[in-house]
Amino acid sequence: MKKLLFIVSVMFGVLFIQAHQNRAIAAPGAAGFPQVIEGDKLRFGNMIVELFGIRAPRTGMICRAGSIEFQCGDAATQALRRIIENYAVKCQQVSETQLFPMLTECTMGRSDLNRLLLRAGWALVDMASCDSNPTCATYLRDQAFAKENRKGMWMGTPPHELVALAAKPKSRDTNVASDETNSDGENYVTGPIAINLAAEMKKANEPDRTLLSFLDPTS
Repeated sequence: MKKLLFIVSVMFGVLFIQAHQNRAIAAPGAAGFPQVIEGDKLRFGNMIVELFGIRAPRTGMICRAGSIEFQCGDAATQALRRIIENYAVKCQQVSETQLFPMLTECTMGRSDLNRLLLRAGWALVDMASCDSNPTCATYLRDQAFAKENRKGMWMGTPPHELVALAAKPKSRDTNVASDETNSDGENYVTGPIAINLAAEMKKANEPDRTLLSFLDPTS
């Protein structure tokens, strides 16, 4: 009887392990040789995935290094292409609420793609999503490494828009509606970013100053 119970328990153990492996295999995600869309977005065929826990500069954002300005979003995109090169990337879904693009954690072999980007200085830790994640402490150390060694964006000043996006959200009590009325009864917009349309249009019409020398993640 004891022998029979032992055999039955072993069989249940094997079935449990197989079921766990099947769930892991069936977990949504993507793998292969992706196309880089932005500094934190990849395309696998018809599927677009976004890297969880970080924020890379968007197209049009400006980085400053001393008196030099350059297109930070384009530089981050090209830097991610250099990091990936011809390596296969595997991504696994981490959120069931954000599906388009799918929010994922991605690896190259045993390397966390987020960590490579952060250490190269081409992304910031997204405190809105990463703060409660156990990997956040590691990501913050990688970001500190890039800042201390003046990698990527940290050769100068990261875009203030990106810093605002990556910051931890304020509590509801401290948030104020963006549209308010001043003492004269006129409407104005408040927020962390002041937009000067004339200055932005002037910058948009300036020649592209992207510096290819800034793109080397090892520099």
